[in-house]
Amino acid sequence: MDLRQLRYFVGIVQAGSLSRAADQLHVAQSALSHHLAGLESELDRQLVLRGPKGIVLTEAGVVLYRHAEAILRHVECAKQDAMSTPNVPSGRVSIGFPIDWSGVLGYALFAQVRRISPQILLHIIDGKSALLREQLVNGRLDIAVLFADHPERGLAVEPLLHEELFYVSAEDNTSPITLADAAQRPLLMPGPGSGSQRAAQQLFSAHGLTVTSIGEIDALSAFRHAIASGLGNAILPWSALYDAGRERPLNCRPFADAKLSRPAALCFSEVAQRTPAVDAVAVTLKSLVYEMIDSGTWQGVSLVMPALADLSGSQAPP
Repeated sequence: MDLRQLRYFVGIVQAGSLSRAADQLHVAQSALSHHLAGLESELDRQLVLRGPKGIVLTEAGVVLYRHAEAILRHVECAKQDAMSTPNVPSGRVSIGFPIDWSGVLGYALFAQVRRISPQILLHIIDGKSALLREQLVNGRLDIAVLFADHPERGLAVEPLLHEELFYVSAEDNTSPITLADAAQRPLLMPGPGSGSQRAAQQLFSAHGLTVTSIGEIDALSAFRHAIASGLGNAILPWSALYDAGRERPLNCRPFADAKLSRPAALCFSEVAQRTPAVDAVAVTLKSLVYEMIDSGTWQGVSLVMPALADLSGSQAPP
């Protein structure tokens, strides 16, 4: 078994068929079949089942694919480390944000990394916490911002901040609102698995209140438009309303009888190697968050003490 065989195997799985893999890898289909047959012979296990719609992994194929992805990623990290020095971090770094954070932090981080560490190729994605966690554990992300405040199996968790959730509507009223009043009004919510939905449901339940959603929207732009149009209200962080400085007719109302917030942390895989480039992006992100909170650019958030301590001295922004 060699790296070329593993690369071809991963390429076949990701393409979904030998013919598509041959096109994407620029390798003859017969050569791919030969390498796949060699792997199956060496392992004495069938790895894929061929069908009219492509290939399907066997149980042994699933196991090999998981290991092959990790092996190839470690090889790439080794190359990056060999080409990097602590003073000049370089290589590809993938980071995942909650959907709510993309507008307020995504471009700002990309621009900051590009300015400070131009040899780093930064890859930014957004998504739900469950998906980001899965991609981090599987080695497809180097860093993920997750709504967590304690260590999790397979993850190294560095607490970053607490983010307050508000009652959001198109009304002009910005005064505090009680939980009971909010529960009686039409509420839109993100779909199942949303951190803000889970936090809101727990808080209302703790006060003996039941919240019934009039609909669920995961597309952030459509969500904001629905609130602005008066179709319903929502419980969201301030970051979900940020739209590159453009004004939207939406107001955040704090809760009068409770404070609703969720913890956020920088998370890393415990088994993946943290390269100088990964550490550089993490430090840049912390510094940027500190700067945005300190300047009032990012509202409704507060740093936790470990994050504040990490940013003291030379790492803190000027």
